[in-house]
Amino acid sequence: MHPSDRPVRPIVVMKFGGTATGSVERMRAIGALVKEAHNDVRPVLIVSALAGVTRQLDRGLQAVVAARESSDAAVETALGVFLDDLTTRHHTQAAEVLSPESAERYTSVLSDHMDALRARMTDIADTGFTPALRDSVLATGEQLSVPMVTATLRDRGIAAHAGEATTLIRTDDTHGEANVDMAATEAEVTKWFDTLPPKSVPVVAGFIGASTHGATTTLGFEGSDYTAALIASFLNAASLTRFTDVDGVYTADPRTDAAAQRLDRLTMEQAFAWTESGRLGMHPKTLRPLAHRAVPMQVRSIDRPEAPGTQIVPEGASSIAFWPPAS
Repeated sequence: MHPSDRPVRPIVVMKFGGTATGSVERMRAIGALVKEAHNDVRPVLIVSALAGVTRQLDRGLQAVVAARESSDAAVETALGVFLDDLTTRHHTQAAEVLSPESAERYTSVLSDHMDALRARMTDIADTGFTPALRDSVLATGEQLSVPMVTATLRDRGIAAHAGEATTLIRTDDTHGEANVDMAATEAEVTKWFDTLPPKSVPVVAGFIGASTHGATTTLGFEGSDYTAALIASFLNAASLTRFTDVDGVYTADPRTDAAAQRLDRLTMEQAFAWTESGRLGMHPKTLRPLAHRAVPMQVRSIDRPEAPGTQIVPEGASSIAFWPPAS
């Protein structure tokens, strides 16, 4: 078969939140899922920090700010405990998930990020809290998860390529919930994607971006969903799959309500209403780019990816290529 006659693999954006990246078993599951998917589609991964790490970073920042009112020794104690806990969490998971060679390389990356985080936290201790410094601290979680996911894929023989969200997602200076410059971001994302080898699997951090002045920004709570939707839209993806710890969207939380029922499908109008009320647990802007470019979405379980999940299909969507395939 001539190369030009080979079917083009549809682009499928896969978003893995903290519940998916945050345990050894689920990190391994990401590797298995992507390896299988790579035979049929072109995966593009958007990943969050390990479960609980963003909140851990926020608590560490608050502890340093509070210690600043006491003494330099109190600051150093708070900072030391915080950095040790964060380092141990990532080092332990990497050691269990990755090959020895990859784990060693990841340890070097982890050390560099911890040094940078210490410097930022020291700035806060010296000069005081600012929203810009907070964003730079909170971004560390994704900056640590992307290289771990990338290494997990490479250990499975996948040509994973880490993208830098702070060069791709362009925003204003509204720290904590930045507004995305759509035209600039689309230009950066498409230009970057076009330079990648066809067999590569891009891995990009959710939640974070950078302002026109180069300062790190964050997109707000559950911002990784928004990042995934933006990239799916800009790449005209065939679909977006959001992997969580439940197998779809339910009428209530199935972990606490035995009567909760899974929904096979939501209209975009229903999904908008549920997102506005917080029932979908997604960033409130997530659905806008999907609706704009008619990109369908599904919610699936990282633990049971074969389960049917829930589909959210906008009007006018065509050439739908869900992965895992819809049953």
